[in-house]
Amino acid sequence: MLIAVLRLLGIRTRRQFRLTLRALAIMLGVGSGYAIEILIENHLFWWSALPFTFVVFSTFFEFILADLITEHNYPIETEEKLDLLERQLGIRAVETISEKLERMIQTFRACDRSCMSGTLHIIVELAPVPETRTRFGLLQLTNYVGPRGGSKGRITTLDQGIIGRCARTGKAEYVNFSDEYEYRRRMVEEFGFSMEQADSRTTIARSYIAVPLFLNSRVVGVLYFFSTEPQVFPHAARESNLAESAQDLVAILRTASIV
Repeated sequence: MLIAVLRLLGIRTRRQFRLTLRALAIMLGVGSGYAIEILIENHLFWWSALPFTFVVFSTFFEFILADLITEHNYPIETEEKLDLLERQLGIRAVETISEKLERMIQTFRACDRSCMSGTLHIIVELAPVPETRTRFGLLQLTNYVGPRGGSKGRITTLDQGIIGRCARTGKAEYVNFSDEYEYRRRMVEEFGFSMEQADSRTTIARSYIAVPLFLNSRVVGVLYFFSTEPQVFPHAARESNLAESAQDLVAILRTASIV
């Protein structure tokens, strides 16, 4: 809940997130310390133990828990990788990609385009884990265009979501959900997410499509759109438009030596 609220307030980077958590811990500690002083002055010594527990918690939160929360939501490896990719692309290229996504949304047929959102993911190598020395994931390269969706920098492993399925199969994938219950159930049963991970995403979307980006017969990224309207994809999208746009995006990424 806290993380969702902070993101609604515009907290988008690791540094902003960590400083916000630090400020919250300091305010909690200062407020609790003031309450302890007031209670002691009124000889309410036992009652002062209550705000003292908040002082202990704020200290624990600042020096241990906040770092763990920050690392979980904004892994430093992800931020460094995204920063490197953005510097390679350049600001103008990132804007061009977003504009391309917006134009693509305008080509969709027989649907409410104001309900559409889209972004671009590219395949990147992830840090090794004890079980696997070499592993790959999908890095969200741009903020979503459209009214919904999360910010850039989010990592999805190749065994998760429709974008992971698209990257594995190398073909366009789509899925539709009738309601939020079906969304939550299938995200866990079919798409490799935990319930917590499913809840952290846009749960009101009902129709999704993912299109692979190819370079020399190798999948290097995934173009991704969703709508809050039901049963939009695949009928709203022209296959020829998707293929042409995918190649245009690959050309931009290739020029910047991203792929």
